[in-house]
Amino acid sequence: MKNISEVVALTQKLVQIESTNVGTFEGEISLFVEEWLKKYTKAEIIRDEFEDGRFNVMAKLKGEAQHPNLLYLAHMDTVPVGNGWTKDPFGGEIEGNKLYGRGSCDMKCGLAAAMIAFRDFENECRKKGTAPKYDFIFVATGDEEDVMKGADRLVALGVADKDSLVLDTEPTNAVRVMKSMAANKIEDGARQFVAMAHKGKTWFEITTKGKPAHGSMPSTGVDAIIAMAEVVLEIRNRIESYAPDPLMGKPSVCFGTINGGNNTNIVAESCTITIDMRLSPPLTTEGSYKLVEDAIAAGTARVPGSSGSYKVIAKRPFVLQNDDSFLLAKLRESCKEVTGDDLTPIMITGYTDSGVVDGSTGCGNGMSYGAAGYGAHQADEYVLCDSIEENLAVISNLARRILL
Repeated sequence: MKNISEVVALTQKLVQIESTNVGTFEGEISLFVEEWLKKYTKAEIIRDEFEDGRFNVMAKLKGEAQHPNLLYLAHMDTVPVGNGWTKDPFGGEIEGNKLYGRGSCDMKCGLAAAMIAFRDFENECRKKGTAPKYDFIFVATGDEEDVMKGADRLVALGVADKDSLVLDTEPTNAVRVMKSMAANKIEDGARQFVAMAHKGKTWFEITTKGKPAHGSMPSTGVDAIIAMAEVVLEIRNRIESYAPDPLMGKPSVCFGTINGGNNTNIVAESCTITIDMRLSPPLTTEGSYKLVEDAIAAGTARVPGSSGSYKVIAKRPFVLQNDDSFLLAKLRESCKEVTGDDLTPIMITGYTDSGVVDGSTGCGNGMSYGAAGYGAHQADEYVLCDSIEENLAVISNLARRILL
């Protein structure tokens, strides 16, 4: 094998450490990251156990001033392996410009780049005997692939707040690979993408109640499943009535699970569904509650004798594109200097760690910028090796641009 760069080799090593969520989680990989940072830096290192067997690893370089502190975030966990692989998911195999493996793209490439960028900056400051203008914090986070307890922990501890500048190294430039594979022209020749806007989400558990009766005489009971069908139609129609936001598009709803009834010949006395509602302006978190309440009222009214209730089981607000962001301006400058290309903003339908921080603190300076690859959450996932090197160069430039 030809010689590979340090950041590609580190990506390969990280891929070879399983950290699936659900699965092995972050125990082994968090120890590796902690030991690597202790070996190669003199920064303050904390391996923070936010839940039994679940960790964040935080490295801090104290600045002349605390704020606006710069945070580089990269999650250690990956989704489970799944089926259909033709490569070893934990082999880190390199073919040409592609490095294969579970998490290679999402996002051990970004973890490797952020680790090295932090190390190089800390080493430079120590060699010169200087401190950065502001605190510089690298965090390898846990639980990003589930409910993002690692990012929530940073907010709870005050590591990230309303004055923070927050960059995660998610693989945003995979967009260009996907569009190229689909033979679609990338708008205006764009090669560099940054994600700042996130759709919000509210997850609901909705239950309708009726009255049981013999299946041969359904008119003597109240069918909770029919009531739920009416509620489902109400929710879908209300979501469909929204006009699309120019950047985020329309809100959406996924009816994920349904359970109801006791037997084929018994009128169902209860029915429960869970739904995933994704939010875009003007549908806010509070607005999603009202939408569901009104849909339950309207749907059950069409089935006399039925009733309905709901519980919120997860929620995140939408995060707007902030074109006046200081961090975005500096990232544009770094990207232009290193790659020669301008940044193109995109929207994420889901959530990343920086979105969690931005949505929770209102900092207005949370965004994702990372390498190019393909197959995140799929078989034969890969990342382009040269894009990892490019990502490292850009975020290294960015740290120096802001902090020196």
